[in-house]
Amino acid sequence: MKLDSARQALQQGHYSVDVLHAFAHQWQQRQSFRSWLDYMIAKRQFGYPLSACHLQRALTWHRQSRLQRWSKGIYRHKARQLLNLIAEAQHNVEMTPAVMPPYQSLVQAWRKQQNQHYQALVEELSNSRVIVVGNSPTLAGQKLGAQIDQHDVVIRFNQFSSEHTATVDIGQKLAIWVMAPGYDGPVPDAVDWIIIAGPQMLWWQQQWPQLINHRGAVLGVPLQSWRASVQQLHAPPSAGFLIIQWLRSFMPFKQLSITGFGIKPKLPYHHAIKGHQAVTRHNWPAEHQQLNKWIQQHPL
Repeated sequence: MKLDSARQALQQGHYSVDVLHAFAHQWQQRQSFRSWLDYMIAKRQFGYPLSACHLQRALTWHRQSRLQRWSKGIYRHKARQLLNLIAEAQHNVEMTPAVMPPYQSLVQAWRKQQNQHYQALVEELSNSRVIVVGNSPTLAGQKLGAQIDQHDVVIRFNQFSSEHTATVDIGQKLAIWVMAPGYDGPVPDAVDWIIIAGPQMLWWQQQWPQLINHRGAVLGVPLQSWRASVQQLHAPPSAGFLIIQWLRSFMPFKQLSITGFGIKPKLPYHHAIKGHQAVTRHNWPAEHQQLNKWIQQHPL
């Protein structure tokens, strides 16, 4: 596969081995910082952090003089990407996050608290009745709100309520809110836990001004969980698929319920946002097939 085709495939969500091999081939042929960075970012999108040998290469580039780095194109955005790759590989929570200055202290605090928060969340979920509620319009008219709210922990995604939804159908309880990395809508008030979907985005370059005043815990999804979903779908997973896959890896089987996923002909895609369209980068046929199995295994 040629590099331009690989770039296009990656943007479109086609995560095949051939795509990754095209980036690896470019690096092997050119041996430049740019080709290396492209390859490392592609690998990370597949769920792989820097290997030990690539970490050493990254450190060598980072330690060069400013003039040497500049000559290789290691400045501004690319310099920040290099720093974040190094910090993640070393799990260096003391390194100032390579994000814009207004967010540095906030992201650093989130990174420092990750292990503690993961342990606390896993313990809480392992001893709770948990339900994951998607944003499917199939919830409308089902009057499942009371059943949903009977669970100890209710997990919801992005904008899950609006003037188009009814509490009697979707309930109102919320303990964990999952936010897509590019989400820019309203943030729920006083939610205990926020999880950023995507490949462990707290070690990358996102800024979320809407979370500046949040006082609860903020976590990313472990990179290995993202990798497991990518390997199953050969595409970037949706937030719902990713979270369910992650929960199933550690939660007691009978304590997890799933509802609010799936589509039906002639119904809108999203029950809270009319006219909202599905992201085309996801492998929806494969996701729907697997989600249907999970819903049967974890019914409401």
